[in-house]
Amino acid sequence: MAVDLRSFLNVLLEENELLAIKDAIKPQYEVTAVLSKVLAEQGGPAVLFENVIGFPGQKIVGNLLASRRKLALALGCDTAGLRDAYLDKRFKTLEPEMVSGNVPCQEVVYTENLDLPALLPAPIFHAGDAGPYLTAGVLMARDPVSGVLNTGIHRLQLKGKNRLGVFLASPPLSDYFKRAEQDGKALPVAVALGLHPAELVAAAVTIKKDLKSKVDLAGAMAGRPVPLAPATSVDLSIPALAEIILEGEILPGVREEEGPFGESTGYYFQAQSPVIEVRAVTCRREPILSVIMPWGMETEVILSAFSGAELWQELNRLIPEVLEVAFLPGALTFQGVIKVAPKLSNREIRRLIHLALNLDRRLKHVVVVDEDIDIHNPREVLWALATRFQGTKDLVCLPGLEGYSIDPSVKNGETAKIGFDATTSPDGPGSPRYRRLMFTEEAALRAEEILQRRKQ
Repeated sequence: MAVDLRSFLNVLLEENELLAIKDAIKPQYEVTAVLSKVLAEQGGPAVLFENVIGFPGQKIVGNLLASRRKLALALGCDTAGLRDAYLDKRFKTLEPEMVSGNVPCQEVVYTENLDLPALLPAPIFHAGDAGPYLTAGVLMARDPVSGVLNTGIHRLQLKGKNRLGVFLASPPLSDYFKRAEQDGKALPVAVALGLHPAELVAAAVTIKKDLKSKVDLAGAMAGRPVPLAPATSVDLSIPALAEIILEGEILPGVREEEGPFGESTGYYFQAQSPVIEVRAVTCRREPILSVIMPWGMETEVILSAFSGAELWQELNRLIPEVLEVAFLPGALTFQGVIKVAPKLSNREIRRLIHLALNLDRRLKHVVVVDEDIDIHNPREVLWALATRFQGTKDLVCLPGLEGYSIDPSVKNGETAKIGFDATTSPDGPGSPRYRRLMFTEEAALRAEEILQRRKQ
């Protein structure tokens, strides 16, 4: 079976993690409203909209990775093994394979009289958005210098019949465009929509010095080399198993108002952004457009799992007592949680806070907790903060550090970062003062047995 979006939807269906909606739905606002209701606190199932008004035969899918369980299904592991599965795949990349002949993403080809708003059921996510947006498009381009093919997830505003505004704020693709523009040249690009979620994850990861291409990482994540095929109108290779491909080029010397758009911070954001001129649209028959809901859980789940794994690896190398790293939901990885072994002293915890806040550009607040805290459970983290932290001695504040561009509280590019030592050091979590309430193991097993029978 091909490892593609459709095969993953079948996996979700078998695992009771897919909700198919046959009711007629408007791409304007209603898709977002349904996804928001379904999300709840645990992420809810993925949602497949089968009857999109104005787009017969096309479907929209969202919430694909809006829980750690669905993310684990995409990577072929369990939730407890997400970090290790990612790090294992991270260092076992697979180079893509070129395929020839007819490929799924080119079953239908549009090159004349393009009209993107008529071809794509791109949602308008929020009242106040400047127009329809593509939020799960994997942008692809080659480095004009080295020729390396790379990817990234960048929001795309439909700005007319064959134009897209692209918020191009992060490397490597922002660097590729800068190099092309310095030579007065356009940058050939493709936008892949409807990929297997493992490939989507690879595009979202921050590229490191030891990683040549996210396309290689996507192959490792999906468990097979990414099959690539030649694009139809630009000199570029594109994912053969995608649902939809947009081919074109980023125009040099052109900036236009892009947005406002309801960003993942929960606020509207707009910028003067580059423009993509689209030359061709290719797709499968009856294509499925995947979307990531801004300020939903999907972005956070992806970034938390893998940015957390990267940060854990860096911190653990410097301080072996660092056991695990996660991010609090609702804060777009701005607020991290670090679990440490009890033998770490308060002085060493302060050093750890300094390291973490300087290593991760996104990280704005970090809470350090003991090994008895479930850092994926916000209630436990807040409990530790409420009962183990004293502001007069356990607070670390670092002013004047680099801020993140979409954080509306950042001024002149600077932010203040804060660390909270919410550990029981030097007493330790097993001390009489911090003795937790607990059940006997026998009672816990009995309760699990009773509840399991009720599910059958």
